[in-house]
Amino acid sequence: MKLFAKPPGWAAIVLAACLVWGPAFSASASSNAWYDSYVTAESSLGDNYYTSNDGGTLAWGESYVSESYLDLYGLTKNTAWLDKLVTHTDTMIATADDIDNDGYLGWSSFRYSPVEVGNWDFETVSSTDSTLPAGWIRFQSTSSTAFLTTDHPTQTSGSRAVEVRTESTGTKWQSLYRPLNDYEPDTLYVLQFYGKTNGSAAKGRAYLRDKTTNTILCSVPFENTSWAYKTAECRTPAATGHELEVWLGHQTYTVPGGSAFFDNVRVNAKLPYMVHDGVIGTPIAKFIKLVRSTPALQSAYLTKANGYLAFLENNIVPRWENSAYIGNTWAAISSTTGMYKQSAKFDAFSHGSTWTYLPYNQALAYANMLIVLYESNGNPTYLDRAKRVGQYFKNALVANGTAYTWNYAYYASTVEDASHANVDLGFVLDMYRNGQMFTGADMDKFKNTLVNVMWNQSTTAPTISHYVNGTGAADFSKYMSNWTELSQFSKSLYPIAAEQYRGFTPTNSAYLLTLSRIMKWDRSKIVNQGFEMTTSTDTTQPAQWNRIDSTASTVYLDAANAYEGKYGLAIKATGTTAQQANQTWEGWLPSTSYTLTLTGKTDGSGAGGKVYVKNETTGAIIAALSFQDTNWTAKTVTFTSPADTTNVVRTYLTNDNAAIANGKAYFDNIKMKVSTDAW
Repeated sequence: MKLFAKPPGWAAIVLAACLVWGPAFSASASSNAWYDSYVTAESSLGDNYYTSNDGGTLAWGESYVSESYLDLYGLTKNTAWLDKLVTHTDTMIATADDIDNDGYLGWSSFRYSPVEVGNWDFETVSSTDSTLPAGWIRFQSTSSTAFLTTDHPTQTSGSRAVEVRTESTGTKWQSLYRPLNDYEPDTLYVLQFYGKTNGSAAKGRAYLRDKTTNTILCSVPFENTSWAYKTAECRTPAATGHELEVWLGHQTYTVPGGSAFFDNVRVNAKLPYMVHDGVIGTPIAKFIKLVRSTPALQSAYLTKANGYLAFLENNIVPRWENSAYIGNTWAAISSTTGMYKQSAKFDAFSHGSTWTYLPYNQALAYANMLIVLYESNGNPTYLDRAKRVGQYFKNALVANGTAYTWNYAYYASTVEDASHANVDLGFVLDMYRNGQMFTGADMDKFKNTLVNVMWNQSTTAPTISHYVNGTGAADFSKYMSNWTELSQFSKSLYPIAAEQYRGFTPTNSAYLLTLSRIMKWDRSKIVNQGFEMTTSTDTTQPAQWNRIDSTASTVYLDAANAYEGKYGLAIKATGTTAQQANQTWEGWLPSTSYTLTLTGKTDGSGAGGKVYVKNETTGAIIAALSFQDTNWTAKTVTFTSPADTTNVVRTYLTNDNAAIANGKAYFDNIKMKVSTDAW
């Protein structure tokens, strides 16, 4: 089944849309330590990944950066963060390629495919010659000119490398070689190794040779005198059955005394991976959704968003069902379940694997992109795929008391780990937030997995276990990006992440994303500022907001009255008791000027809208503003926080005149900041 047909000239249109302009950006220190830590980390990490053409680097490096930019924009409304995302996305799309010649642009990686060189690290010694790595063959060389050595790079594990020397007479090549285990025809491979020389003019060289046609497919010359990582891309023959060999030696044999050293000599296919496409594509899809649902952004970004949508729709999505190289990887298991398979046309992970369906995180990452895209294009096939994959995963969840546990894959007895679970949870959260499949009860079980099972119960030195069943060391403890998002369902979850990052500067992009999520749920700012997220028990109630003397019919999420995004908050007066929502303000600075902003409107009935900040300890109202506007209007009030940080302070939303029955006020984008801060 063809999901899409490409319109003529689509590629030129997409690339033109994606290569127009780049941003200017600056950020300064604030009174918020999380923000300042993020800015510091982003300045050193933010540009480290997006220029790569390796799908693994983009997925496990850049995607987290891009997603964090969306968080930062949501918090600050500073479009400089979106400009950064646009620059990164433009570059990734511009460097996408079609190395498998299937007509679809995309990304690929050689980091996960089978190594086609046996004994590639030289750690196994020949049973008949202690100077020779097992399986390697000498060509015109001897145990004194091609031999094992303990001089190996510090970048690699193990204790051995090989040294190849030119002979003293300089009359013939001295080499080692080894046949490849296997190859995929007409496929781009990467020859990679660590190498160095003794500085001789003989230099060093590694190359891949087609013995059948006596052709060198690629060659890597080098002359560096310290260990360095080397690579070259080689395309294999279109036909099967050729004998391919990797050779190690010199650039010339006529210079006596030359030494070349080699270690970790590998040849791997450069292949597409569904999980990479999903992880890379999801923040792009979220940007598209943001722009298309936010009129104020459309003059600056709609052309970009539409270009990105065309790229994903015409390339990344269809190649997993329509590509002649990959084949159709979709499997409809039943009327309600389905799953994505490993391609039957090449071995992406290992030779001889017997499993059919992908590990959960790999399929869920791709389905996550589909459900977010569905919100923008309404494509029913995207929704169908996401729901069936989701049901397949949901069927694999096992109740663990009031929590869930699950395995890494349908074929594995290994329990899912805390790091990969972030990918699983990203899909679950987006499905729940779209009203698909996962219920509030499900979300509470995922939350309980962290709070009741994985967490060590310390609030001062919290850690979480390696596995989702509570076992294993805390080695993945800081990988909490989507675990932190479960703060939507429990205020008590936030410190598990926050206290691990207090005073900590992120050293990778996954940590950077976790930090942006900590900022998102930091109650020194208002959380769930745009009312986009619901509680687990009531889909009409905004998460982390409390109803006060009100019900689901008087304080509720309103999809018909949102300034931006999916929901605004509606408050309807009853004519008697004030109908209110509130949120406790925590972590504020004492005796400090704060500014509260919101966007509001009313139905014109006279009931109006009102926001106020109350010191519950003293009973004092320390800030208040009212409005009667019938169009969305930005509102601002500045006030000074209490001197005593033990005081309980809450922000309230209500009507200005509760006596006017059925009068309505609408609220969106409520924020709190230190007045001197930019956000």
